[in-house]
Amino acid sequence: MECLERVNHPGSWVKEKYQEVQQLLEREITSDPNKLYEKKSKAVEILMEILEALTHCKETFCTVAAAITYLNIGILRADMEDTGFATECYKKCIDLLEDSKLTPEGILPAISANNQLKDVRLDPIHMVTIMGIEEIEGNLCAKSILEKLHTLTLYYLAQVCRGLDDKYSFLLYCHRTLSKQWSQNKITQDLDYVDWAVNAAAISQHFIDQDKFPQARHHLAAASYILEKYSEILKTKGARETSEAIAAQYENYDHGSAHIARCWAKYGIALLGTSKERLMKKAEQDDQDLKPAKVASEVYKYSHTETMEDPRFVDLEPELESITNEITDMYLLDFNDARPVFLNVRKWLDKAKEYYTFDCHASHYAWIVQDLSQAYKFLAFFEDDEDRQARMHKRRIDILEEVIEGLCSRAYRIVCREIWIELAETYSEILDLKMDRLQASNEKPTAHVIAKIERLARNSIKHYQSYLNSLEMSKSQNGVESFSDDLLYSALYTYFHVGRLYNKILTPDVQQKIENMQNSVDAYSFVVNYYDKHPERQKKLEKYEFIKLSKEFVALLPLTIDRLKQQQINQ
Repeated sequence: MECLERVNHPGSWVKEKYQEVQQLLEREITSDPNKLYEKKSKAVEILMEILEALTHCKETFCTVAAAITYLNIGILRADMEDTGFATECYKKCIDLLEDSKLTPEGILPAISANNQLKDVRLDPIHMVTIMGIEEIEGNLCAKSILEKLHTLTLYYLAQVCRGLDDKYSFLLYCHRTLSKQWSQNKITQDLDYVDWAVNAAAISQHFIDQDKFPQARHHLAAASYILEKYSEILKTKGARETSEAIAAQYENYDHGSAHIARCWAKYGIALLGTSKERLMKKAEQDDQDLKPAKVASEVYKYSHTETMEDPRFVDLEPELESITNEITDMYLLDFNDARPVFLNVRKWLDKAKEYYTFDCHASHYAWIVQDLSQAYKFLAFFEDDEDRQARMHKRRIDILEEVIEGLCSRAYRIVCREIWIELAETYSEILDLKMDRLQASNEKPTAHVIAKIERLARNSIKHYQSYLNSLEMSKSQNGVESFSDDLLYSALYTYFHVGRLYNKILTPDVQQKIENMQNSVDAYSFVVNYYDKHPERQKKLEKYEFIKLSKEFVALLPLTIDRLKQQQINQ
């Protein structure tokens, strides 16, 4: 009798069978993977029966129903890790819907099948009205499903564009995905606020990489606004201590807030750094040794460099004005422009450190301190007063040395290497300021100045040496030691800097001069010897100016040492 029912009344029979599948899959979820597998296998068996019955029916209803059945079989088989069979089911679904993919009953399964083929996972779609089952309200109503499919398709297009290295389209589709999620939330009320905010902040970082500061600021402001909305929602749920679930939501919010604060700081640091580069390029073009303030009048502030679509969250824009007004999106021209940006960066990094504490998140804390150091470095560029520049660099030293003293160099080797290099460079920058002032004065250096210069040079050398001591060299069969390719340039350039620093130390003591100069020769010689012993690397290395200079110093400095020794004998 059931066979006759299948043929004579396919719609009614399919409806009953499909409801049986629904009930099977909607029962209480079990944590036992074996039982879950059995339930899905049983569901597939029923769907296969439905499919067999529908093959004898030529009505449009049966064609669409068969397509949806293939779709659901594919989804279940994919969950059971039978991807080959699942893929075939998706393809059959698409083939069956070729003539009806744009009809009201065909559009959802058509989009779903195409998305499934691209590894975009959706929950099994119920055949609801097509099967005569009562319309499902809420997130599973046809309109909501179509909206979600649209959002997923935008997301997938973004991933395709990223794979094609089409950065412009990638950003636009990412923006449209978020915009769609926000507008869709008015209906579905299922937005993951923290995830949305983090993704908006991530988009901003891509805009920053392209110097699109207006777009970057807009997306960061949207991220902050959405997080604030979520904060209000959290407060209505109760205090953090209300339950473990609420505490977890607060933790997620705190994490997201700290992350976005760091993204804001990255924005400010990038604006400082990019503005510095523009002013320096302008000065180079003019071929004059101009200060930033003098160049500024000839450099535009506008940060758009090319025409592009300006993606914005139009619905949110009125709410974002108070946030965007906190920091400019224009290029900076002088210290008065740079200082407010720096203060904002410091504020955001302080906020980030409330979550990323040294005890719980040592690496993140160290990176935050490095960001603050960079902000001080860029601010110093806009400062004309050399004493104030030196104080800013000294502040960098204080915060970096505080971190490096608390880090285990073995456990945090990469971070420590970065900080050692930055500390060495910072001491060297202060040293250069002192040397420039001394040369400009044409005065004989006092004992105090000599001692200060030596202290700065030796501190810089100390940190460079810490970096070099952390590097490992591999030995070939013929006994030649080599740095790995990723460390080669940095290692040799560090040796060059060490040689340069020893040569800058001032001392009236001839013997000390000889020792310093010999240390300088040793450092330069390491660079030259490495170059000579690695002919396979010479083509790569010879383009660097410091290689040429090292060779010159190795040839010239020994002559100076000989003269000093002769002078010492004559005394």
